[in-house]
Amino acid sequence: MRSAVNDGGTLAAAEGVRWRDRTLLGYGRGFEHPSKIRIVRWLVRKAAAGRIRVRYAQGATIAIDPADYIGWAVFKTGHYERASLSLALRIMTDEPGLFIDVGANFGWYSCAVAAIPGAAVVSIEPDCQNCASLRENIALNKLSNVIVFNGAIGTAVEIVRMARRSPANSGTCAMISDDAASTSGDNRVATVPLDLALNRMVDPPARPVLVKVDVEGFEPQVLAGLDFDGSFRPKNFLMEVNRELFSRPWGPFPNLKAFFAGKGYELLDVFGRPCPDDGELPEENVWAREASR
Repeated sequence: MRSAVNDGGTLAAAEGVRWRDRTLLGYGRGFEHPSKIRIVRWLVRKAAAGRIRVRYAQGATIAIDPADYIGWAVFKTGHYERASLSLALRIMTDEPGLFIDVGANFGWYSCAVAAIPGAAVVSIEPDCQNCASLRENIALNKLSNVIVFNGAIGTAVEIVRMARRSPANSGTCAMISDDAASTSGDNRVATVPLDLALNRMVDPPARPVLVKVDVEGFEPQVLAGLDFDGSFRPKNFLMEVNRELFSRPWGPFPNLKAFFAGKGYELLDVFGRPCPDDGELPEENVWAREASR
């Protein structure tokens, strides 16, 4: 099926679940004044224990922290990666099946996809704090179709250090060197190749309809651990391509196109258009779609 071409405009803004969530969101999205961010965060801590519950996508509920970069985007605008999430939901609604979320964070994609009838989700998140929030959000939705792995995907089985490049952005968790200075926010987790992880968690094996990869420049390590000729060959990828982080592992952007073309995929932006070799990519994500479909 090739109907999942995305216009990016199908998702309504996230709305508050409880009266205090709606009130705080109304204030946050209302008129601007210089001390607004500080007041919002104080109110959220006092009135909602640091978490706002919002309903979004196809009826999923998620708790967000406005003090976090992603949480603030949702709190302020009602969206985070609107076009990319819309694309993921269209792909999974067209063909409900297995969704692999590599770099699940607190569950923005995982909970939305898991609400689709017939979907099954594997959520992989290395940051221990993020993973705790992910589990809380899964429980909040009473989801029984999500498997969580608190670990990282790499080329081998080993123990690595993880830390956030930016403490205020939960999406910047990445591997750091053992020689790096110790911080209160780093933790040690296991890495395993993607095929090995899926073999342990998906029984019987099933082809993923969509694999989302958001791993802060470690995409080559994730892809290296996947047998593209095996049982877990995905039908689609949705992958972050941050230009700043991209060039170090990949080199020029055409290298990424050549990699996916060699595996039998066409590379598109999240609106279904061919990706340019330079310039901005919408939401810094690309869509690799199996060319034979």
